[in-house]
Amino acid sequence: MEITGNLATPYIPDLPEGLPRLSVRVTAFIDGHEQFLATCSAQASGSPMPFRVHLDPLSLDGLEQVTLEALCTIGLGAEAVVARATQTLAIADVLQGMPLELNLDAVDAAAQASQKYPVEPLVFGLSGQIVVPPELRVEAAYLDAHLLLIQEDGYSNRYASNLAEHSLYLRNGGAPFSMFLDAASVPEGRQAKLHLGLYDLERTVLLAGNVVKNLDLSSPPDLSNIVLRKPRR
Repeated sequence: MEITGNLATPYIPDLPEGLPRLSVRVTAFIDGHEQFLATCSAQASGSPMPFRVHLDPLSLDGLEQVTLEALCTIGLGAEAVVARATQTLAIADVLQGMPLELNLDAVDAAAQASQKYPVEPLVFGLSGQIVVPPELRVEAAYLDAHLLLIQEDGYSNRYASNLAEHSLYLRNGGAPFSMFLDAASVPEGRQAKLHLGLYDLERTVLLAGNVVKNLDLSSPPDLSNIVLRKPRR
């Protein structure tokens, strides 16, 4: 099951390194508590930017609606949010699969006024299927996919290295993932790697994982059957 559409933000700030991020987060209230269901994000030089967030159908059992929060951010934390939008979506509408148009509002109107309206970026997609072997499955976990750019110094641990990501609350034996990438975020000739991980609900224990190394985004390999492995201790 998936929610698709476009994110439109009124402005995209310039950063000294990397690009701002556009993201969509899906949550629901279960037994009086907010439960994270899925998220996707990507660096973006312009707008609108397409998105596709996958949901585990088992995580929607008994729900009548979900809440979507769309953000444009320039870092980490609440102060990094420069534009946002929220929308409540009935499960019946999720099942229909109609694309959404999420228009973000600037947090600071003065900052928006000093910026040019963003132009539509050149976008390409990356998708695949993650499989959790039966012996590594648990009742509920978080399944993450992070696409990291390898910097000129060989590292990929900076905030600007995170090109795109997808995460979902998993109660199944695997799930698809999708990422839309802004071509401006990928320097020509630079390779990337795809980190995949199954985490416990506290996100403190890696239950299973895999890494696709030396990923050429101009000609990506077949990612339709990525099997997670037990982590090395």
